[in-house]
Amino acid sequence: MKEEKRGRTFKGFISLIVLRALWNEPGYGYNLEKEINRGLGVKLSNGEIYSVLRNMEIRGLIKYKGKRQEGKNRKYYEISSEGKQYLQEQAKNMEVALPTIEEIIGFVNSNSDRGKEGSELAPSCKNE
Repeated sequence: MKEEKRGRTFKGFISLIVLRALWNEPGYGYNLEKEINRGLGVKLSNGEIYSVLRNMEIRGLIKYKGKRQEGKNRKYYEISSEGKQYLQEQAKNMEVALPTIEEIIGFVNSNSDRGKEGSELAPSCKNE
């Protein structure tokens, strides 16, 4: 899959990383970018990051504020009450799903040597 084509799950993780980073204090775009890149282990483009931030703002998860600092206009973001609630709900959902996610990762890793087309289904997925 091309790097520019990221799935919704991946972009969802970006949102969760941002919300976690903003939980206790507002953050600037650059600091959020560093936190996202650290959390995901990949470097995202500014366009991709700011697109996610804008989408989160539209959804009411974060609030954008402008601030003049050191002679520059800087954008900073803070988490909204809706954003805190959303992060708490998603953390509960992930906790329930974690064993299945780990199982899927283990399955994919153990079957990665079968090639891209390995269409073997897990035993629980086969028709009997």
